[in-house]
Amino acid sequence: MDNKILVPLDGSESVEEVLLYVTTITPRESTTITLLNVITSKDGKASGDANAAEIGDALGQAGWSVNRETRMGDPVEEIVKFTILSSATLLVMSTHGRSGLERVRDGSVTEQVLKQSPCPVFILHSTRAEPADRRKENLFKRILVPLDGTSMSASILVCVERFARMHDSEVILFHDEMDHPEYDQAAIKEALQDQSVGLANNNLKVSLDMTTYKRPIREILSRIDDMKIDLVSMATHGESGVRRALDESVTAEVIRHSNCPLLVWSAEPQCPPGVLTADMQRPSGDE
Repeated sequence: MDNKILVPLDGSESVEEVLLYVTTITPRESTTITLLNVITSKDGKASGDANAAEIGDALGQAGWSVNRETRMGDPVEEIVKFTILSSATLLVMSTHGRSGLERVRDGSVTEQVLKQSPCPVFILHSTRAEPADRRKENLFKRILVPLDGTSMSASILVCVERFARMHDSEVILFHDEMDHPEYDQAAIKEALQDQSVGLANNNLKVSLDMTTYKRPIREILSRIDDMKIDLVSMATHGESGVRRALDESVTAEVIRHSNCPLLVWSAEPQCPPGVLTADMQRPSGDE
């Protein structure tokens, strides 16, 4: 099977939300889904067992290929290790977002996995179980892609193109002009225009949105609501990128406050070659 989706569960996620999105992301015929529980307590109980059983039963009854796995140890280490060993092509994880107890800035499991994951991470918000208009299909009509002009941020476009083609999505490339000596605004505009044309030449619906407000987090969140965005897709820069580390980055703030799911990928791979499938393979160099 081409698509291997790994879904770590800890009992706090919305079963309804996981089922809604995990069965929409990729076609059933070419996908296998693995539900992963990590035991951290001495009593040997996995906190996500009940949710895994409910989700697994529902997926099995609907004809999906589904497996259940249990590991013992540190959640971050076990999730990342299993992601690599199983050659997962996508992680689906939940976060509590702006109103829950989990905070990306405080070192949550989601944050730590994002920094180390060899494949893209699809992030759901457990407090929001469905789109605002309550639709159950065509969940990815509009994808917002924040870019800062670097090749690192553009690395997410390989994922965006695949998602957009699969779901007939409209792609909006967004850039908020930054007043910083490291940024050549003319070169950035040219790069974004080239990226927009490249996607359009691949028969995707794409538009370019550039502002000069210099408030990227506020502008991204505003567009999510105003433009009824269904998915935000962006790359993290890691600790050595132009941006600061994830826990202080634009990415982290958008993850925390977004009103829709996110597709996030580390721009600095931390996995052995060959872990990613051809469809999701990271481009080499600055391409």
